[in-house]
Amino acid sequence: MNSNKLAWVLLTLPMLLFQSRAADKISQEKLDSQGKKRTYYLMVPDSSKAASSVPLIVLLHGSGRNGLSLMEKWKELASREGIIIAGPDARDTAGWQIPGDGPEFIHDLVEALRAKYPINPRRIYLFGHSAGAVFALNLSMMESEYFAATAIHAGSWRTEKEPDVMNYAKRKTPMAIIVGDRDAYFPLQSVKATEATLKERGFPIEVTVMKGHDHWYYDLAPQINRNLWDFLKRYELNEDPRYEAYNFTQESKGNNSAARDVNEAAVEINALSEKANELMQRFYAKERELIGKDYVKEKAAVVGMARDQMELLKAGVSALRDAALKAERLSKLKLGGNYAQYYSLIAQIETKRAELCEAMRERAELYLIGAPVDDIITKRNETVSRVEKLNKEVDELERKAKRVGVGQG
Repeated sequence: MNSNKLAWVLLTLPMLLFQSRAADKISQEKLDSQGKKRTYYLMVPDSSKAASSVPLIVLLHGSGRNGLSLMEKWKELASREGIIIAGPDARDTAGWQIPGDGPEFIHDLVEALRAKYPINPRRIYLFGHSAGAVFALNLSMMESEYFAATAIHAGSWRTEKEPDVMNYAKRKTPMAIIVGDRDAYFPLQSVKATEATLKERGFPIEVTVMKGHDHWYYDLAPQINRNLWDFLKRYELNEDPRYEAYNFTQESKGNNSAARDVNEAAVEINALSEKANELMQRFYAKERELIGKDYVKEKAAVVGMARDQMELLKAGVSALRDAALKAERLSKLKLGGNYAQYYSLIAQIETKRAELCEAMRERAELYLIGAPVDDIITKRNETVSRVEKLNKEVDELERKAKRVGVGQG
């Protein structure tokens, strides 16, 4: 073979491999379960269709998303490793419910796939993110003889009652948790408490803490998924799976609804805080523009920019006060552990941040009073000490929050 032909082969080989993987498609499917038509997403790698036995991972999405959101992040790994992946939609996108979403629906899904594809019944796994992670934890206890192992990102039990679900477990399901040390939804303290509780009951549990990482899964998904698959593939059931059917009482439905309400409130608090952060970034961008302006010669432009700043800060104050109110309500619930203190601190932090925005808004308003420029500058400088004081108070509250396990997401 001459050198030119060899170069062509080397260049086209990666392309052929890529085309082979690209042929693996994610499809949207429907399933009848419990008298309802349910949606799920499926990918069956071409490499697994001719195999005699392949693993299955059921992917459980986070709040506000659907099964496709996780399928897209697992697709490449599943293609490479020959894993069938299925991502069901929760009945309510706000979160997963028992019994509405499982165990029966998940069982119906798995059994439908087993009837059609060469799935190894002893190698059926769960993966969950955020709300899906909590649901995966609970399913792992209730169906401990059905799933070989479970891996989650950003999840834990956060109330005193939640770990009671361990009483259902007939087998010690192997568990892996990856969490960021800056996760505001699932503080490291709650993950460590979950780890300790599982270890005390004899469950194999591995926790990995990612430094500087918050709750956001999607950008780091390839690394997270690779690490969790390395964990999952070590385990399989010693015998064919056994599914446990349950008769759920109204009380169990109520407990699950309460936990879901707490999760939804936590998500809303973080979203409001992030909205305020984005508004403040836009405010500071305007502030940088103002520095280069001549108030006397460009008064109309300066006043216009100051009005824009005031509107941004007004919206920021509203978002932060809403977040503070929701956090204060959560602090009054009997959540167990340090959560009352946690949410009380969050409420105080967001209130102080709202006061900080108010101070900055008053500072921007000085451009609108029509006073001499020297008077405006003097009064704006006088607000600096108040802003610095509020910043220090916010910093101190955040340090207190960190001491009780609160990360900044």
